[in-house]
Amino acid sequence: MPTSHTLRINVVPPFDLDVVLGGHGWVALAPHEYQRERRRLHSAVDLSTLAGGRGPVVDIELRPGPKNDVLSAVVSGRRALERAQLELVRRALTKTLSLELDLNPFWRRCSKVPRLRWVADQGAGRLMCSPTLFEDLLKLLMTTNCSWANTKSMVRRTTEALGRRAPSGRRAFPGARTCAAQPESFWRDEIRTGYRAAHCKALAEGFSSGELPERLDPALPTAELRRRLLALPGFGPYAVGQALRLLGHFDDLALDSWVRKRAAQLHGLTPGDDRAIAARYQDFERYAGLALWMDMIADVPVDQL
Repeated sequence: MPTSHTLRINVVPPFDLDVVLGGHGWVALAPHEYQRERRRLHSAVDLSTLAGGRGPVVDIELRPGPKNDVLSAVVSGRRALERAQLELVRRALTKTLSLELDLNPFWRRCSKVPRLRWVADQGAGRLMCSPTLFEDLLKLLMTTNCSWANTKSMVRRTTEALGRRAPSGRRAFPGARTCAAQPESFWRDEIRTGYRAAHCKALAEGFSSGELPERLDPALPTAELRRRLLALPGFGPYAVGQALRLLGHFDDLALDSWVRKRAAQLHGLTPGDDRAIAARYQDFERYAGLALWMDMIADVPVDQL
């Protein structure tokens, strides 16, 4: 029988789990399952991807407290977890929900803009991330030049083919070492990533070797981090902009055709006028990209992001 532990994670209001998980589409990707009516997030985490290659796979059920000031995480393993392992889970959840971010300066600016007051009131702006940067970047590769349905399928196939099972049977997302061990043909033929196959292989090898974790330090200035991300095979300006947001750098607008169209409609701009879009958000300075994204998602269901 699995052994369960309960972690309490304090959060600073304003905080709303639905708002965080609805910030973009990651919650719809494997290994996550969100029961919106019950406000329960089910997932699995392979602790070996967080602890140098060793550790069990655990099930996680995350739910908010009645006052949105605390989260309760039920963590289940095949045997009792050590204190250090539970601390890994706590840190993984803190990263996943972007709880370490101080967005008070951003919220103060949003409170002065009528259409963005909801952001300040609800504490929006935290974006769901993955426990590891490798997982975020591999998933971002799978969003490029394809439909959202194809993205979900590629992520699901990766998880099902390579992920270790938690006690519930749910598979966790695999780590870089496991992914790097697969030939390029695996990514092309089994995961059906198409032209991305070589890029997936190269990304996994870069993380498995330790080279990329050192090069992609979130503490780097945005311009340098952008330059290094753009050097990754398969990463163009849009994917890099999204990666920067997940790394806590929000000044990049990360414009693609969908964002350009919605921004033009919202502000009455000529479609494709990127300078005009940038001018609309220049007062937000280092939060310009986050303010733009909040405008984009204000009335869009998460399954359409």
